[in-house]
Order: sequence, then structure tokens, then C-alpha cells
Amino acid sequence: MDKIIETELGTIQKVVVEKMQFLYIEVSNDIESQKKIWPEFEARFPSLTGRKMYGLDYGESNLYRVCSLVRESDNGETFGLNQFEFEEGTYMRLRLKFEPPKLYEKIGPAYTLLIGQYEESINWSLPLIEHYKAKNILDIMVPVAKQ
Repeated sequence: MDKIIETELGTIQKVVVEKMQFLYIEVSNDIESQKKIWPEFEARFPSLTGRKMYGLDYGESNLYRVCSLVRESDNGETFGLNQFEFEEGTYMRLRLKFEPPKLYEKIGPAYTLLIGQYEESINWSLPLIEHYKAKNILDIMVPVAKQ
């Protein structure tokens, strides 16, 4: 396991994000579009219990995907959403642990910290990732070249 780096925002660690199947909606990569689409996206599901939610930031293409992992219990139902397979990648993960709304206010500073720290090794062909782990836990991840 790679070393853990402690910061005032949270802990940083290198992780491998495995291949995943996602259901998603794609919007413009701006704060207003993101805030607007989350409630609409979540309303597509009969229940959010057990759903794993992600935000994928495709930077230069100006696209943001609001995603949920496909679950076996979905039984092929897509809930009117698009589906795609995310290929694996190596990421530097910063785990934020704050109560909302403070948690959401830390997203920008977390990306700034990670991008500043790992700028030379970022793999811009992969998206930046937000993984919503729990109400008060959010993983912010930037892709890095395998070393």
C-alpha cells in the first residue's frame, strides 16, 4: 500500500480505480449545471439506498457526468439514463470528511491541492473523479500516470 499523506483537508493516497459500469447524465462542466442536474439524476431511481454516486469531470471537453454504478439488482433497467464502462486508472485520492454544506465547499480547494501537488504526473486522458461515499465523506481523485 502506498503511503498516506496527511493534509488539513484530509488524507491523500494513491489508489487504483477498477473498471466500472455506470449509468449517467452528461451536462456542461459548470457549477450551476452540476447543482441543477444532481436532484434530477437522483429522482430517476426508485431508491438511493445502496447507490454509489460519482461525478466525473472531463476537463478540457467541458463535460461533467453525474453517475451511479450499475447494480445487479437493476436487472438491466437503465431508468432512462445512458450507460458506459469506465476503464481502470491510477489516481491520487484526497478523502474529505466534513458535514455538508462545508463538505461541498471543500471540493474546489481539494482539486486545487491535488492538481498543484501532482501537476507533472496527471494523466489528462482520464476524468477527475468525485466519489460520494457517505453524507459526510467525499473522495476527490486526480488521475496520474502509472509509476
